[in-house]
Amino acid sequence: MKKYLYCLAVLLTVVFWYACTPPLEGVILKLPVAITNSNVIVQYRADNQNAGDLPSDLKVSIAGADSLKVVDIIGGRNFRVKQNVLSLAASPETTPSSSTPIKFTLVTEAEGYLKKITPVQISSKNDQNVSISLTKIASPPTGITAIQQTAALSNEGLVYTAISVTTPLNNNITEKASLAIPTGISMKDGNGATVGGNIDIVMTKADATKTGVSVNSNAMSKVVDKNNNVIPDFNMKPIVGLKIEISNDLHQKVKSFSGFVTIKTEIPSGAIDPLTNKVLKEGDAIIITSFDEDSRVFKYEGKALLIKNTSGKLEAVGSINHLTQIYFAALNSIYIEIPSTATTAEKNALIAQAEQTFATKLSANQIKIMKDYYINLVGSYLEQYTNEVLLLALNGVNVAGTTSRNNIKITTPDNITSIAVKDRLGNSVLTINNPVFSTDAKLSISLPSAPNYVKLIANLSCPTPKKTNADNIQMYAKTLGAKADQYFYLGKALKGEDGIIRGSSILLKRGGKYDFKFIVGATSFYYDNQTVTNGSEHKITSSMPSVLCE
Repeated sequence: MKKYLYCLAVLLTVVFWYACTPPLEGVILKLPVAITNSNVIVQYRADNQNAGDLPSDLKVSIAGADSLKVVDIIGGRNFRVKQNVLSLAASPETTPSSSTPIKFTLVTEAEGYLKKITPVQISSKNDQNVSISLTKIASPPTGITAIQQTAALSNEGLVYTAISVTTPLNNNITEKASLAIPTGISMKDGNGATVGGNIDIVMTKADATKTGVSVNSNAMSKVVDKNNNVIPDFNMKPIVGLKIEISNDLHQKVKSFSGFVTIKTEIPSGAIDPLTNKVLKEGDAIIITSFDEDSRVFKYEGKALLIKNTSGKLEAVGSINHLTQIYFAALNSIYIEIPSTATTAEKNALIAQAEQTFATKLSANQIKIMKDYYINLVGSYLEQYTNEVLLLALNGVNVAGTTSRNNIKITTPDNITSIAVKDRLGNSVLTINNPVFSTDAKLSISLPSAPNYVKLIANLSCPTPKKTNADNIQMYAKTLGAKADQYFYLGKALKGEDGIIRGSSILLKRGGKYDFKFIVGATSFYYDNQTVTNGSEHKITSSMPSVLCE
């Protein structure tokens, strides 16, 4: 899997404010001070926009060893989703850091939808935005089939009745995948604790000939073989993707088995081997890989020879002893990091080692030599992009988003012929063709003045003698007329000691019309059909919604 950009913190902190209308539901009579730092803003979406709106009664549970260190945004434990948004924070008594992060899982459930378990980590005072897509079982997206079923384990986590799960044949998918767990197997969570009792099994299959299937290589911590030895990075073309989640009533998430379980998938008709550009056939070899979204480890599980099953369809069979995302794929190329000072013999030894790891004789086209580049974003307009997520695209391909500005490391086997910088919505900031790096592989890029940069100054007052303590305001926007689940996160506005709310934005087009949603503590309020200023400074003088005054 090609890894272009490493270790980039993605922090969505764009700030905007606009004129107001009365608050809607969810009002409280006295608003506690909202927690300012380490906010986690969770945005729920339907992964199939044609399946209708998400239900209003999403049930959310916080699980994991650090679950008690997570609070709602006003310091309580009332985890409610409003208008598809859930606001969380690290408890004020905690100080999360990269060495002592707060790790927990969000368990989201709704009638008729697949149960979703999402790992989250708070490792700084910075805010973060988490997007969670929910799948309606009766209406999955194109190329997707899914099943959710229950089973029972002993209290010791032992399988005493064999478990078999098979994806359905619907949604124009004519190939199935299955998981088989034999008797005598026991299950454990990520902390090594036994998972017992009643369990939910959620299995989703993605057909790569009908929908995009990929691994986020920028999220990977390392690449290993089945024995957990670090191996070279590699590129693959997925054929079928599987995601399997098992959890019990206590929200323990199964991460490992005491033995191996069997996974099978039928191969979509017409799937192509990228090396030969021919349709896969019986006897061809494909690879099986996995990605653990909790540990972020990408693993090469081994090869599988395609066979004909009793239904006359091509099938691949493998085994795993842990739960994860699984990919049946064709191997494209291997990325070998070879020092520039390496001799021919040393280079050949590294290539031979890679061939042994993947049990494959590599052609010259399959061997990619990795190179490191470093980019600095500079210039007098840098302040306009403070805390903004900027996207970097190399040779026309988006590689990652970053809030970093210095020594952004890019590792690629390709010669870089163009670099594009974009805002988080994909709008172009600048493009450099044929960039010239220094001899130590560094390049400084001077950012231009952002065309939609707006300074925002809002004076929102309360009736005398009341005051507001709404000093932490989470903001969202959607284009006028868009659906309710299409709000995108703008960031956080903060109130100064003078009572004025200040911020800035580069995302919203000047003169554009938007609907806005703002969340303060447990209160949501809306500003619809608003036009952004055509100038560089937008001033607002308005009354604060009465519920936010005390």
